[in-house]
Amino acid sequence: MLHWLCPHCGVRCETSLPERVNTPCGLCVATATWEQLPAAAHRMIDDAIRRGNIPGLLAMRAADPPINLPHAMDALEYRHQAGVRPGDASS
Repeated sequence: MLHWLCPHCGVRCETSLPERVNTPCGLCVATATWEQLPAAAHRMIDDAIRRGNIPGLLAMRAADPPINLPHAMDALEYRHQAGVRPGDASS
């Protein structure tokens, strides 16, 4: 395995693919992707995540531009870390 620190957040990363070394971690890429989406897409995706992880992933795929697997899994974790979770209808 090859190890490096994410150039944006400093988290330790590892991969078996040499071309991935010294690239941003999945959460940093997910953050950048999220910030590029319009507010309407944010609301649509967050509402879907509150209904469940699978609806959230499907909403990411339906966004414009779409967020496809496996990158959508990182975006889902990014939203979970922001407090958007399945079953949370209070937000």
